[in-house]
Amino acid sequence: MTDGKRPAMKTAERAGSTRARTGAVARIPFAARWARVKMVTPVLVWAVAIRLATILVDYLLVVTTALSVIPMLGAYLHRQSGASLGEPTASGAVALWLVPFLFVVALLAVAQIAFMRWLWRTGSARIAGIKRARLHDQRQDLGKGGR
Repeated sequence: MTDGKRPAMKTAERAGSTRARTGAVARIPFAARWARVKMVTPVLVWAVAIRLATILVDYLLVVTTALSVIPMLGAYLHRQSGASLGEPTASGAVALWLVPFLFVVALLAVAQIAFMRWLWRTGSARIAGIKRARLHDQRQDLGKGGR
């Protein structure tokens, strides 16, 4: 029958030690582990991860817009313009439905391109910050070793 304790705790209790000694295992806080991971991981790995994340977000944004937002927007404009009521002429369909639809699609495209550029520039700034931090740490290490 098991009592739910870890094997290391069972052997410590059998040896006559107190639980306080086995429970006092030094644990590294998450922030310290994350800082160590950040300093050990090469800059190239961070750069590739940041760029891939940016490309993935851009792809999801474009696909979502192209497959759901624009068709729903087109259907909404078609219904609201009155082009779906009766039989409008070709020039009426263009004036009432197509031009406003193309205008809104162009606005969406400009907004998405601006957002994508912002993401790319933010990633570039983050990569540059990682490089600067690494160079700063290397300079500090060189300064300590020379003395």
